[in-house]
Parts: sequence; structure tokens; C-alpha cells
Amino acid sequence: MKFKFTDPATDFSNGLQVITDYHQDFLARGKKLVELAKQIQKQGMTEVLALECMDMYCHYSHATILHHKDEEEALFPLLVNQSSLIIGMIERLIMDHEEIEESWAAVAKRLSHPEQITNFDHFLHLTVEFEKILRDHLTREDEDFSPQIKKILTADQMKQAGEKMANLRHLTA
Repeated sequence: MKFKFTDPATDFSNGLQVITDYHQDFLARGKKLVELAKQIQKQGMTEVLALECMDMYCHYSHATILHHKDEEEALFPLLVNQSSLIIGMIERLIMDHEEIEESWAAVAKRLSHPEQITNFDHFLHLTVEFEKILRDHLTREDEDFSPQIKKILTADQMKQAGEKMANLRHLTA
């Protein structure tokens, strides 16, 4: 079986829409990841569950990196000359990214080699922790950061961010 990453974003004409598309995907997929870990805890590793692990690994390994690059390379640079509030929010989000990547590394190590998952309780703990860290980060972005930047960014800047995001994927907007 071949695993292929499917980008949650399909339209790069607006950078904020790309961010929204990723957030929706992460929230839905996070629930599925925790459910997968619960199934493994309940019945042990099976071939079907191992394939699901590999699919999750493939998706998150691409999506997490792309999403953080989208923000750090395409969106945040448009906001560097704004208020100290915005700068503080960006700094916090970047620290979140580091925490997410650290938590993901522990989960990824196991998902990429599902046959080596033997401590099912610990695996569930790691996935619940990762999903919570990511969900809390997304909530912080959606409820605190996005409303602020929507007031600041022009339509042209949102388009510019989307174009940069497309370029990060070697696409054209």
C-alpha cells in the first residue's frame, strides 16, 4: 500500500483561508488519531490499525511542517511591524510550534513503526497529549490571533500570504 499526503488546502488565493483549512483538518484528524490509539489499546495492533498508523504518520509528517512554515514564513513576516500585542502573540505561537513538534516526535516515532507499539497505554497517553497541545494551539490562534490579524491584513496581503504558501509547496496560486 502506498501512502500519499493530500493537502487540506486546495485554494491558495487567501493565506488566512489556507490556515483555516489546516485548522479544520487538524481538529478532525486529531479526534481520529485519539480514537485510533484507543482502538489499539482495546484490541492490540492489527494489520488494519497498523495501516491507519502509517496513514496518520504520513499526513501529520507533512501537514504539521507545512502549516508551521505557512505561518512562520508567509503570514508572520507580514505582521512584524505591528503592535507589541501582535509580536507577543507571534512569539507565543512560535513557542507552541516547538512544543507541538516535540510532542509530535514522540508520537511519530511510534506511528512510523506501528509493529513496535507494545505499550498501548503509553501510546494512548502520547496521542492524547499531542492532540491536546495542538487543539489548544489552534484554539489560541482561532480565538485570539486570527481576529486581530483580520483587522490588520489587507486583501492584497492575504493574497500575498496565499501565494507564498503555494510557493512553499512548489505550486502556483
